[in-house]
Amino acid sequence: MRRHILHMALRMASAIIAAVFMACQCVPPDPPEPTPPDPIDERSEELKDFMNKTELGLYVNSVGIVTYDDIYFQKAWGSGAFRIQRDDQSAYLSIVASTGSASSSYQVEYKNANTNVTLMLLKLQAVKTENSCVWLWNETMATGVIIPEEIN
Repeated sequence: MRRHILHMALRMASAIIAAVFMACQCVPPDPPEPTPPDPIDERSEELKDFMNKTELGLYVNSVGIVTYDDIYFQKAWGSGAFRIQRDDQSAYLSIVASTGSASSSYQVEYKNANTNVTLMLLKLQAVKTENSCVWLWNETMATGVIIPEEIN
């Protein structure tokens, strides 16, 4: 009987040793892939602010120079041109596209209560399209316009 118990103990010990040996032979799982860092937003603060604007018009350093107000303004566009004007003509914005590429030249003319008529030739790049409007931007001048998508 003693021999039988010894035989059983040896079998159990062999099974435990085999299990430990097999466990040691297991390859640990690969560590999870690291999550890539969020991309760095390299856009200027002025551009980020401009992209949050919603009214048609001209913005310089994120400040609305001439912006559309449907109570006091009229708007018109067609064939590469866009214009908003105050009913009494005290303020207006006229934009005429001279080319039709993603980075196009535009003639921008405006007047508001604080300025005389100002004319600029700007190279503007489309930075956003939403709700049938396009946001055009010139980083050097920190100047943007929001116009109907049809004229771009």
